[in-house]
Amino acid sequence: MSSRVSSSSSSTAYHQAEDFRERSQDALASTSTLVNPDPPVSYIFDRNSVIGATLYTRSGPAYKIITNREVSRTELCDLTDRNIVATLKRRDFLPNLVVFAHRNGKPLKISNWLKRRKISQGNQMATVYDLLTPSGCFTWKSDGTRNLALYPQYQTDFPIAYSKKLEDPPTLALFLRSCSDNDKVEIITSFIVLEHRLRMKEKILEGNTLYGVGSQFIMMR
Repeated sequence: MSSRVSSSSSSTAYHQAEDFRERSQDALASTSTLVNPDPPVSYIFDRNSVIGATLYTRSGPAYKIITNREVSRTELCDLTDRNIVATLKRRDFLPNLVVFAHRNGKPLKISNWLKRRKISQGNQMATVYDLLTPSGCFTWKSDGTRNLALYPQYQTDFPIAYSKKLEDPPTLALFLRSCSDNDKVEIITSFIVLEHRLRMKEKILEGNTLYGVGSQFIMMR
């Protein structure tokens, strides 16, 4: 069961996220004298869930994630103009799909849009996911502490997006650097897929079979 962040706690969560963002920005800036990336925008989830939550920025609510009771359809709504900008569709016997308004509503196979591959990291193999957008390819990686980070393909100096678990109250934040609105939608949607997949795997390992009912939705390959 996800825990909702109360209005009194949401400010604490946002300040916690902003403190992390500022410290991350300082650390990134100190690694290079040639690159000075713009500070990222913080998107704070109002509850510890990626299938039913509102994402807040400093200026207020920005996006809302809505999932139906059957967990077969998840929509990302832009709260600025109240439009559905992305839809995830789960199908039992056919490939799972993602649909974007900015791609003229043409369904895409999730496995073709968010491609899984293995890379070598020292003596081990790691899984990464290549996100294919109209403006280029980006790669989601785990930072080794359960958080996710997105990089331009073949570049690892500065992530253009990264996640962080917040503790008080327990929720999460997604940090995005400056990008087009269309890329922003695809980044948030891909993060929803990957973060939920990680959570489902954790729940299954914990033996939580009730929560595992939704695994068919999130184990999208």
